[in-house]
Amino acid sequence: MSDTTDRSGVDEILTLDEVAKILKIPIGTLRKWRSNSEGPKGFRVGKYVRYRRSAVEQFVSERESKENDL
Repeated sequence: MSDTTDRSGVDEILTLDEVAKILKIPIGTLRKWRSNSEGPKGFRVGKYVRYRRSAVEQFVSERESKENDL
């Protein structure tokens, strides 16, 4: 089973706070990235923004790749 899935095999859904803690950034930065389409891909559930753990991990991997290409 992948690290991005929980025991039921479903990709974990994360809150803004959880993503900010994972990335070790302020929630405000995450909100700014979202409004500028710069951060991990998120989606709305009613009035709440949520992220799939796999999208956050993909975002980190892409950033690492860009850094390694410099």
